Amino acid sequence: MSLSRSLVVSRGRQALTRRGFTLIELLVVIAIIAILIGLLLPAVQKVREAAARSKCQNNLKQMSLALHNAHDTHGRLPPMAGTFGGAYYGPFFFHLMPFIEQDNTWKSATYLDPNGAVNGNPPNAGSVVNIGVIWPCWDSVVKGNNTWLRQARIPTYQCPSDATLNTNVATDWLPGDASYGANFNAFGKSSGATATTTVVADWDGIAKIPATFSDGTSNTVVLAEKVAYCPGTLRNSGQLFAGINGSQSAGGTWWMRGVYHGGAAFSGATSNQDSYPGDRVSAVFGGGIGIDGTRWDTGVNSMFIPGPNGNNTVSGPCDRGVASGFHTGGINIGMGDGSVRFVAQSIAPLQWWAALTPSGGETLTLDTN
Repeated sequence: MSLSRSLVVSRGRQALTRRGFTLIELLVVIAIIAILIGLLLPAVQKVREAAARSKCQNNLKQMSLALHNAHDTHGRLPPMAGTFGGAYYGPFFFHLMPFIEQDNTWKSATYLDPNGAVNGNPPNAGSVVNIGVIWPCWDSVVKGNNTWLRQARIPTYQCPSDATLNTNVATDWLPGDASYGANFNAFGKSSGATATTTVVADWDGIAKIPATFSDGTSNTVVLAEKVAYCPGTLRNSGQLFAGINGSQSAGGTWWMRGVYHGGAAFSGATSNQDSYPGDRVSAVFGGGIGIDGTRWDTGVNSMFIPGPNGNNTVSGPCDRGVASGFHTGGINIGMGDGSVRFVAQSIAPLQWWAALTPSGGETLTLDTN
């Protein structure tokens, strides 16, 4: 046998003797990969939550600073609901829009489809009229794309950590839901928190800096997180509203809630679809009474509910009568001086209430980080 032939045969025998992984070796590799993934996944989730929490805080920062811009422009702060800055009968978050780079959407309230109905259908382009004033209604239209203004998604009003966003599918307001509420005590009248009837005037406290913040803007909460969808029983008052087919009602937080039904408002009539100055899905906490009898909790009952285990999209213990967070261990808030803080759930309820009252004269100690 020649040398070359011998080498070929030898190499062939070596090739025949090579083997792949055994089953045990393969299982060991898979187990190692699974362990590595198990170790990595929590870290990825923490990074993702940190990014979402940062975005939520940035939204609050933008809104808190926008309040000061609004005050500089108009000499006062927006009301919880009322007439402000050239716009009629709008809720707080509508009035804030020109100061968070949403001026064009704010101007859309000039257009109205008076034949509109709350049924999910788009506006009838042929019946849309220019009413000549900025008056946000259920039937206001974003004329450029012929959609309802109430369905406008405002990114600054939505926190990516809010798992309840876009889950209230029983309504045609999506994606106009929101993840933040405004403190009634800061923008309404404190008397509205204890009144026995709905008083529209209570929703405009004509708040000014520093006049109505005798406790100091750095000691007063003006904005806080609040879940977008909360259909359950109110934790403290036990209120449960009938909804579609007798089911639990569509409680939660919508940025444009607290308006008239357009057709009724301009005909001089009233409608059972009116929500002005506010109702169970208004972006409110800290006091006030809605047109449907909703009472936002005050005093020790106003204590916020932290996330993520404190809220449920189907039933309690979520409570649309208070602020509510999406982050473990506490809640993000915006202060009257424009700063943003994270308040730990260990804060005493009375201390939280002290932070909600701009002129209560309390000594404030917020457990924050």
